[in-house]
Amino acid sequence: MTQSTWGLGVLQSGDGDRWASVVIEPPDAGQHAELAVRLKAAGLKRLSLREWNGGLWPLSRCSVTVDSGHLAQLHTGRSRVLCQPPAAVTPSWQTAAARGRVLVTLVQAGTLDQDADSGVDLTEGGEAWRGVEDSVRGGLLLGALVELRTTAEPYGRRW
Repeated sequence: MTQSTWGLGVLQSGDGDRWASVVIEPPDAGQHAELAVRLKAAGLKRLSLREWNGGLWPLSRCSVTVDSGHLAQLHTGRSRVLCQPPAAVTPSWQTAAARGRVLVTLVQAGTLDQDADSGVDLTEGGEAWRGVEDSVRGGLLLGALVELRTTAEPYGRRW
């Protein structure tokens, strides 16, 4: 099974507030559909352009775990999605995540602009963000705020 691509970035909302974000791109439509079902059950929803631009993101029951400066996993409350290999978080990402919530989005395969040598560049206004914004305009992006954890969520039911 091919691993999903994980992109980390900092998004500035319409009111100037900065939010740490995680974008997950499964490798194919089948894995996207399977992950979308799990994430919808945990509280992610399709975001409209108004919700995206206004920072009107729903809260979910999910959490992300950052361990030793690396994003390790997304926990949906009933299952885990491992970030393989763990993605290093930047100091600006950690500063934006200090509030304890992170914006997590799920995009379709082929959305992110990837460079095989440097991974995904989620610099706001860059090519990868344009792909995410195109997904929002097309009604294809699932997203929500999730809890940030520094210890792994226990496996199994949380809700």
